[in-house]
Amino acid sequence: MTEHCSHSDLTSCTQPSSEQVAIFLQQAADLCDKRNLRFTRLRKQVLELVCRAEQPVGAYHLLDELKQSGRSAAPPTVYRALDFLLEQGLVHRLSTNNTYLACAHPQHPHGAVFLVCSECGHTQEVHNEGVNDELDRQAKQFDFAIQHAAVEVTGLCSRCRGS
Repeated sequence: MTEHCSHSDLTSCTQPSSEQVAIFLQQAADLCDKRNLRFTRLRKQVLELVCRAEQPVGAYHLLDELKQSGRSAAPPTVYRALDFLLEQGLVHRLSTNNTYLACAHPQHPHGAVFLVCSECGHTQEVHNEGVNDELDRQAKQFDFAIQHAAVEVTGLCSRCRGS
């Protein structure tokens, strides 16, 4: 069964509203509190920028955005914040273009399939348990323990196809 994920539509084609971003940031703060982790101002700012982005965003773009907002930050600082957000499951990293996007379901660890438009860059997170189950099955045949799984599929979204 395929489930299209959306946490208040942060991963949809439209720009999320301020209210949707605020709800997600509060969920992130609550998760960090529950896990006894610090959700610092910088981590929150980086996550907010990722959430507000219209498509997956790179670390240097985030750095530029932080500087424009008056915050002095260096690349290692942004990468540390992104590493924290990745470890907590609040964002995903797309390997094909080294960009980040907000996670649709940060409450629990999961494998995901990402549909990435090769024309406009729009990315949709889709959960497909069948894909994850098959990866687990194949890994067990090779006595391999999966720590993280993400499948990236490139193609054309409906807008770029003109549908």
